[in-house]
Amino acid sequence: MLDFWTFPTARRQPAEAMKPVVDPAGWTELDADAIARSIYPLGERDRREVIDAVATFRAKGLSVEEVSRENFSLPRLSEVLADVRRELTDGRGIVMMRNFPVDMLDREGCAIAYLGLGCFLGERMSQNKHGHILGHVKDIGGNYADSNTRGYMTKAEMRFHADASDYVGLLCLRKSKQGGESRVASSVTVYNRILSQRPDLAEVLTSDFYRSRSGEHSPGEDPYIKQPIFSFTDGYFSATGAGAAIDKAQALPGVPAYTAAQKEAVELYRKTVEESAIDIWFEPGDIQFLNNFVTLHTRREYIDWPEEERKRHLLRLWLSDANGRPIPKAQRQGRSGRGVNLVGVKQVAPLEVNAESLV
Repeated sequence: MLDFWTFPTARRQPAEAMKPVVDPAGWTELDADAIARSIYPLGERDRREVIDAVATFRAKGLSVEEVSRENFSLPRLSEVLADVRRELTDGRGIVMMRNFPVDMLDREGCAIAYLGLGCFLGERMSQNKHGHILGHVKDIGGNYADSNTRGYMTKAEMRFHADASDYVGLLCLRKSKQGGESRVASSVTVYNRILSQRPDLAEVLTSDFYRSRSGEHSPGEDPYIKQPIFSFTDGYFSATGAGAAIDKAQALPGVPAYTAAQKEAVELYRKTVEESAIDIWFEPGDIQFLNNFVTLHTRREYIDWPEEERKRHLLRLWLSDANGRPIPKAQRQGRSGRGVNLVGVKQVAPLEVNAESLV
């Protein structure tokens, strides 16, 4: 049943720039069946432990934002989550869980339980300029082409990307009427394939690219950051995505236009990601955890239900792990290590969002 525990026998070699990377996170689209089986199904004992932990937490009279490892007890499931973290750091970099008790908890209970689960994997991070530590992935009528609109606010198919955290978790509350499949790809595989085809373009992707901050920055800060797509730190490979953020940065003042080599490298990168990707269907109660530094993700465009109470809705966690995969120092000290922290904005865990609340 636990086919996905690859970390006990995983093989990794010290990674060096411009050489093939040998890493257990370097799976390919040919591994789709194995990853489809890589699911930990919560049994009734697990589900009851989560529900009891929520009840115990609520009895303390604490706010949702105060959930922590100390006040959300999971004696048995915490051992499973320790292995989930190991798989994210030392294995494939992707873990699916199923049967999270969304059917037995109200919205606040789901929020408490999900944040509590995340506490066993890392420190929660603010995901946007509003300080949300509990993200809501749903269509609120956003325009994906807008430079200040992030894709999770829309129903459009997004470019493959990596979020600015060690781990991202997506919990399905409701699925769409049609479409919306999750898509994932290994950054390790994408790098190795580009290196074998066009080493000159692989090298271009190890240099800095400008990346829009989508208007989520404090006064006096630049509206962009600079990061390589592929990095090598202390013998470890890591990557960020070449998603819409690098395209949107092109419209920002002070950002130079792509060079011919950068443009060609990005085109090859995106083509290679598409060839390396697999689709995963979400059902209510499914959770997908990804290591952002070795895994890319997106979702297909979808058609939603007309009723508000039936619309596609995922809850998202951004989690940092100081003992996770080594990444460039500037990246660890910046957004990928701290989240979206604006001056004067405190962290909150909203139970619902709409267009007005995300302006």
